[in-house]
Amino acid sequence: METDLNLAESINKKGEEPSCCRASKASGKSDDSNDRKINIMIIGLVGALLIFAGVLYFNERTGFITQSDYEYYKYSNGDSEFEVKKANFQNYAGWYIKFFMGNDETPYLLDVRHDPLSLEDIPIDRSIKKKMADDQQVFITWDPGKGLTVTTTMAGLELIKVIPNNQLFAIPTNTSFTEPYNDRPVMRCEDATSYTTVIYLKLGEETSVTTDGNCIILQGQTEEDIVRAADRLVLYILGIMK
Repeated sequence: METDLNLAESINKKGEEPSCCRASKASGKSDDSNDRKINIMIIGLVGALLIFAGVLYFNERTGFITQSDYEYYKYSNGDSEFEVKKANFQNYAGWYIKFFMGNDETPYLLDVRHDPLSLEDIPIDRSIKKKMADDQQVFITWDPGKGLTVTTTMAGLELIKVIPNNQLFAIPTNTSFTEPYNDRPVMRCEDATSYTTVIYLKLGEETSVTTDGNCIILQGQTEEDIVRAADRLVLYILGIMK
């Protein structure tokens, strides 16, 4: 699975501006040191989460999801049903969804932060599957000057679980920014093509999954809503939601 572990390099503590936008201070050396420490801590967190969350589990244990499980239900998209179970361990709270991919008879378990019923209020542009059909690469991008926190990083993780996964779409996926920052690639919506999808994470007045040409816009009223929009996209391209 080809992916970019520097997913959160521009994320700072909530309410702070990224270092690229701060005014210089007399104590710049100390500030730079603190910035590096914050970035190292966050990148380490993201790397650990990616190793954990990027695994798509084979459901080899009979009855791993059963009707006796805590918070279990069957989700129907009108054509198919999917077993959904609450995943709650240590500091992680999410959901397992059992599904089949294409003609593969092996069932898979995917963990997401939000279950499909809780995402049905999020509108989505249903031309997205067609637009991604010929993708050779995907860039997840956001504006480093908007003060987004590690919560937005979770949205990127939800996407990375699925899009570059060799058992699913196997599309190389990297991170970028809409403005120059720390020598990272710069990708904006206007850079998207029929072979390169740009997924833009942003705050806005409503939570939605829309498109602008070949750019997919994941917009949330809050950063947690951006994560919800990411899960909505993931479950749509997998065929679990419509």
